[in-house]
Amino acid sequence: MIFSARMRKSFAHTAIALTTAMLGFAVAVDATAQQGPLTQIHATALPEITGDFDHFAVDMKRSHLFVSAEVHHSVEMFDLHTGEHLQSIPGFKTPHSLAFAPEKDELLVADGGDSSLIVIAATDFHRIDRIQLIDGSATGKGDSPDAAYYDATKRLWYIGNGGVSANLPDSTISIFSVDESKLLDANFSVPGNNVESMGVDDVHHRLYVNIRDKSEIGVYDLDTQKLITTWTTPGLNRNTALAVDVKNQRVFVAGRKPGMFYVFDQDGKVVSQLPCADNNDDMTYDVASKRIYVSGTQGLSIFHQDAADKYTEILRLPTNGAKTSLLVPSLKQFYAVHPKNVIDDAGLLVYRVNP
Repeated sequence: MIFSARMRKSFAHTAIALTTAMLGFAVAVDATAQQGPLTQIHATALPEITGDFDHFAVDMKRSHLFVSAEVHHSVEMFDLHTGEHLQSIPGFKTPHSLAFAPEKDELLVADGGDSSLIVIAATDFHRIDRIQLIDGSATGKGDSPDAAYYDATKRLWYIGNGGVSANLPDSTISIFSVDESKLLDANFSVPGNNVESMGVDDVHHRLYVNIRDKSEIGVYDLDTQKLITTWTTPGLNRNTALAVDVKNQRVFVAGRKPGMFYVFDQDGKVVSQLPCADNNDDMTYDVASKRIYVSGTQGLSIFHQDAADKYTEILRLPTNGAKTSLLVPSLKQFYAVHPKNVIDDAGLLVYRVNP
């Protein structure tokens, strides 16, 4: 179908994401058809993949993009530049969080269904190691481990496990050292059974973690692994996505039902609060552009940081139910992946980030 220039402009932030995903194959999108913070440039259909996706990881050396397909029991691999689907990597039970360690050329997989950390080689994807974590098989939920955060500076992976999936009242954040290829003896004890997104501030030696069942954010000392305090605010519910602005000492948190974006200062005070896409799962803060991307099944919210305590939502974009997302600043590209639904197949959406 050929649209007029006027029609293309009217569809800029609404129908493009959906119609391109429905084409059924990787497709380049007319760059003149969209304006604003993002321009969709590719859509890759994944007709064989059923079920939800969780998180991304990137191998910059080989230009590989990975995403965990938890229900499909696989890690899917794409070309980072084009979005072309390259390979389905099997052998997992319920893969959740991923991390890529370039120093060891290894992909780390938090496999909730296997209660373990799986280490695989980036060269041919053979399994290097399986590291047992807290047994999460008690309830059959397949969510221990689940959320994790990779500190690329210290080459430490913080892995949330235990909790409700293991039929335990509390959770543990285990620490995997890439350099030593093992779990460290130290860990973080979390007073809650549902650990979600985490963020690290190496400058101020803090780990922030969403404790979703308590509607709290845990603030930990990175050096001692001790809980310093917890933050909350009236109305905070099912807090899931999280990101950290180290320079301004601001912590960004997104809640669900309703979708709400919160900004906490270094003392735990909420300095800004705005509606955002609901059922969110991923959040990225881009220091250079001062943008925060919050992705949920109800769309993608992009906020601009006008000042440390002032924020404006500059775009609410439909993404066909994609709550999993990733920004790669060096490429100026943004990725979102949505599961199969009543409208179309699962698919990867690739966007160019505009100035």
